[in-house]
Amino acid sequence: MSVTNKKAAAQRVHWQAHQSTAAEFPENTMAAMEYAWELGGIPEIDIRQTADGIIIGMHDETPRRTTTASEADRYRLISECTFEQTQAWDAGVRFSDKYRGEKVPSLEQVLAVLALHSDRELYLDYKQVDLDKLAALIERCGVARQIIFCHRDHDNCRIMKRLVPGIRTMLWISGGSNPEAEVARKFAAAADSGFDALDIVQIHLVDADNSGETTNRPWAYKVQREYLQMALEQLADKGLELEVLPFHFSQDSLFALLDIGIRRFAVDEPRVFVQTLERYSFA
Repeated sequence: MSVTNKKAAAQRVHWQAHQSTAAEFPENTMAAMEYAWELGGIPEIDIRQTADGIIIGMHDETPRRTTTASEADRYRLISECTFEQTQAWDAGVRFSDKYRGEKVPSLEQVLAVLALHSDRELYLDYKQVDLDKLAALIERCGVARQIIFCHRDHDNCRIMKRLVPGIRTMLWISGGSNPEAEVARKFAAAADSGFDALDIVQIHLVDADNSGETTNRPWAYKVQREYLQMALEQLADKGLELEVLPFHFSQDSLFALLDIGIRRFAVDEPRVFVQTLERYSFA
């Protein structure tokens, strides 16, 4: 594919660099943000608030999994730690020695970089923060139009849209133990509201056989093709977008999603995704 065609493909498809199961970078670090931006995607940052009110990037309730927090801190709730405490932890080396020295970033640090690049965007995945404080920070940094606020609770999306009218919101829908039924139930509830205060709905795609293998199957996911087509059309009729999070993909399974018309994705392997996307033939 020529450079021109690669750029055209990238412009047609938007993708989120998912954090908590990321395979290519240490999650919720400035390195992760820059990695996604440089590849032409949109990083996600999971947000929590420290005991002294600083919003930081952290998926889990504790720093145990992703940082070198001391024995005294590793099981401590983030909401019980000060920002100064978080800065003593290395947030990159457990992923790879290449990222040794990466710190837990404050959201303000990330937004300051975002504000310097008007063409960049950022997903904020709500974990535990004061929404008024979050709204004030976004407004102060002047980046509302570059932000996509995400949560599974529709009410939180409504609140953020009211607090920051220029922001975009995304409701994410997971399937639990019965993906088809749960996704259908939650999507129907959002539809009954007229997708109130939403811009994007994301559906999680669990592998059909739970093996992580997505090849040699006519359809790789428990949520069926026909259902995604319906959801895509219903959202498009409202001027909204459908995003999918396939926890695993192959070339065949990704192409099948693109063939439906899906143009927004969340992925754990951004570089693999981009390389695979370059092989797709857009009409």
